[in-house]
Amino acid sequence: MSSNQSNPVEIGGEVFDCADCGACCRCYPIFASARDAEREPLLRERCVKVDNFLGKGEVAYRMYPLANTEGCAFLGSDQLCRIYGSRPELCRRFESGSEQCRHARNRVGVGRGRNR
Repeated sequence: MSSNQSNPVEIGGEVFDCADCGACCRCYPIFASARDAEREPLLRERCVKVDNFLGKGEVAYRMYPLANTEGCAFLGSDQLCRIYGSRPELCRRFESGSEQCRHARNRVGVGRGRNR
């Protein structure tokens, strides 16, 4: 599997695959850290730098929502992440098929995972 491919998850006979969805990228706010921007320099160019008023350092760039966008700055029209291999840690921790995943799919009208 290349670094730009997702890892499908099967739950209860349904397969949840980030590669054919993008619901979380259109539903939840997405932030990246300065460390994420070191790994993926495009974050500095295409996202909004946020003030670190909490002094935590975990939030440095806002990827979504941004003005005039319907999803993350890196989500293509085909619902594929353009930086999947170097995506932020927040995105890496988001679990396919989780309650949050199913909520996002419902909210944006993607529906359930595909049947096995």
